[in-house]
Amino acid sequence: MAIKQDLLITFGAEKLHVQKSEIIFKEDDAPEYYFQIKKGNIKLANFKNKNEEFIQSFHKEGDSFGEIFLFCKHQRYPVAAVATKDSVILKLQYSKFLKLLESDFEIQLDFLRNCAERSYYSYTFLNSLTSEDATHQLLTVLDHLKENQHATPGTPYKVPYTRKELSQLTGLRIETVIRILKKMESENVVKIVRGRVYY
Repeated sequence: MAIKQDLLITFGAEKLHVQKSEIIFKEDDAPEYYFQIKKGNIKLANFKNKNEEFIQSFHKEGDSFGEIFLFCKHQRYPVAAVATKDSVILKLQYSKFLKLLESDFEIQLDFLRNCAERSYYSYTFLNSLTSEDATHQLLTVLDHLKENQHATPGTPYKVPYTRKELSQLTGLRIETVIRILKKMESENVVKIVRGRVYY
C-alpha cells in the first residue's frame, strides 16, 4: 500500500536512511511506527541462527511493511525487518498514523484492502505448507509473486529472487528448489535464462 509521501510528511513522517543489512526493527520489538519504503528494498524474516533464515516477505519501493502489527494490542513483532539494499524509509508514529487514517475514508479502505490481501496470501501459503508436495509450495509462492506484480497473462514473469531466496521464502532446502525448478523447466512451466527464472 502506498500512501502519498507528501501526506505522510504532512502528518509528521521522518526519513530514515538505512544501509544494506541494517535492521529496521527486531523480532520482539514493540510496534510503534508505520513504515513505507521511499527508496530501496526490505525483507521481513525470522532468523533461526546466523546462517539460517525464513523470509516471510519482500517489500519494494512504495510498499508499507509491518503495519498490520500496529493493531495487535500488546503484541510484539513476530519478525524482523532488514534492508536488502541501501534504503530510505518514511517512518510515522502510530498515533499520527491513526490521525492520517481518520482524515480520509478512502485511505482507510485502501489500508484495509492491503491488509486483507496480505492475510489472504498468508492463509493460502500456510495451507500449501500442509501439503507434502514441495512443488505445490514453490508454485504457491511463484503464483503470488506474479499476481502481486500484475504480470500480463501469457507473458513470462521474471522472478526477482535467487534460488536461495526462494528457498528462504518457502522453507525448502535450496537443493530441493533447484531440483523442482529443473523439473518444471523440463515440463515447460518455467524457463531459466542466464540463471534467472521466468514463470
